[in-house]
Amino acid sequence: MAVLVSINRSSGGIPKLPTLEGEIDATGVVGDGHDHEKHRVPEQAISLLDLELLESIERDFEHALAPGSLGENLTVSGVGVQRLGAGDRLLVGNEDPVILEITRVRPPCYVLDAIDERFKRTLWNRIGMYARVIRGGVVRPNDPIDIETPNDVTRPLLRSPKPGCEDGRETARAVLAAHGLVDLPSESGA
Repeated sequence: MAVLVSINRSSGGIPKLPTLEGEIDATGVVGDGHDHEKHRVPEQAISLLDLELLESIERDFEHALAPGSLGENLTVSGVGVQRLGAGDRLLVGNEDPVILEITRVRPPCYVLDAIDERFKRTLWNRIGMYARVIRGGVVRPNDPIDIETPNDVTRPLLRSPKPGCEDGRETARAVLAAHGLVDLPSESGA
């Protein structure tokens, strides 16, 4: 079952700290700050990361990481965010769910240097996605998540790593597959 694990926010930068509930509007999690103007756009209102990938990063790099440590607003489980495509939607909650639409791959940022300088080179296609808010509302940990996958969306959404960086897509795919989160059909039906 797909579920919201943690809602995370900060006055800016990392870590973002868990909160017992979060109001989400068109700008993202209310009360969450950003250190960079480039993050203040509707297409990047919410950053999402799979708990399964967070835990694999923790193991692979031997760092103690909690939800929000890598700057994600919503830590989710059972979703497989990294296998989604632009236009896929997450419905978070029961009645009148918050609706988030995947827009782009989240690239690793230099702010992660505070944890490990390798992250900005090695976590491409492994550190989650950005989403826009289609319908806001209040979310809480353990809220269920439904996934809507239109037929005309190419999956997974990928971003080419910068020169000298590694593509983590196969690592992400293996981690998600080990948790039973297999690939969703692409537009070709594969």
